[in-house]
Amino acid sequence: MLKRFIAATLAVTSLALAGEHWNVDAGDVSMKFLSMQVSARSAALSGAGTADAKSASEISRNPLAMGAVQESEAGVNHVIFPENTADDFSTAYFALPFTLFDFPLTFSAGAEYLGYDEIEGRDEEGFKTSEYSAYAWAVQAGLGNRGKAFRWAATARFASQTIDDETAIAILGDIGGAYKLGEYFALGATLTNFGYMSDYDGETEHEPMALQAGITGIVPVARLLGFQSQWDLHLSADAYRRADMEDPEWRFGGELNYMETLALRVGYAARPDTEDGVSAGLGVTFGMITFDYAYSPKKAFDGGYHYLTLGMRF
Repeated sequence: MLKRFIAATLAVTSLALAGEHWNVDAGDVSMKFLSMQVSARSAALSGAGTADAKSASEISRNPLAMGAVQESEAGVNHVIFPENTADDFSTAYFALPFTLFDFPLTFSAGAEYLGYDEIEGRDEEGFKTSEYSAYAWAVQAGLGNRGKAFRWAATARFASQTIDDETAIAILGDIGGAYKLGEYFALGATLTNFGYMSDYDGETEHEPMALQAGITGIVPVARLLGFQSQWDLHLSADAYRRADMEDPEWRFGGELNYMETLALRVGYAARPDTEDGVSAGLGVTFGMITFDYAYSPKKAFDGGYHYLTLGMRF
C-alpha cells in the first residue's frame, strides 16, 4: 500500500507541475482567497499538517480532514483582518460520516464568503474616481474515506469573484491521500484548486492551484516520561507551492494535545515570496462543542489575523 501511495503521489505531482496552469507569472493567479487558511487549527500550525488533519473545520482547504471525522459536525470559521484590508471572511462546514458496503466514508459540504469595504478607485493616471465594491464566494461538496492506514478524499468546488462590474467563475477540484506508518508517523499530499477559471474582461486568469505534501510524527510524551496522563505531541513539516510561486513554502507546526480536550499549537512558515510567518493558538472541547482560536501577526498590515472556529458534533 505504501508503494502505491508513493507512486500515486509522484504521478499527481508530475501532472501538477506540468502545463501552462502551473508555472504562471506572479500576479496571474486570481481567487487567492481559496488558498488562505480559514480553520483556526490549520492557521495556528501555519498551514502545516497535511497528513494530520483532525477536524471537520479543515475540509475547506484540506480534503483529507474528512478521514478524521468520527461524528457528524457542523460549524463556522471566521477570520478577522486588520483595519484597511479586506472585510471579515466567513466559512461554514458540515461533515457526515457513514458506512457504505462496509466502507467507512465521510460526506462534506461547505460555503464561504469574503467581502470588501468600499474600495477607492483610481484611473490610469492615478487620479481618484468613484468607489467600487468587491466580493467572492464559493460552495463545495466532497467525499473521503476513513481507512485506518490509507485515506483518500476528493472535493468539487464552484467559486465566483466580482470586482466592480466584472465577475469570474471557477469550477475546481481538490484531491488528497494520506498513509499512516504504524502508530507514530503519517505521510500526506494534496492537490487543490485545479480546474477551470473564466477570464476577467478578456484577460486570462489562472486558478490558485497548489500542491502540498508533508510528514507528521506523533510523540506520546506522557508515555515516554512514565506518566499515565494522555499528552501527545504532533510535529509536522510540509512543503507547499502555489502555481504563481517560484519557490515552495516550508511549513512547520506543533500541537500538544491532552485527551482530545485541550490543544496548544504553534507554527512557522518560511515564505520566499513574502514575509515569514509565526502563528499560535489553542483548541478546547466541551462535550459536543469545539472551539479553536489562532493568531498570526502580519507586519505588512501593522496588525494580524484572528481566526475563530466554533463547531458542534452530534
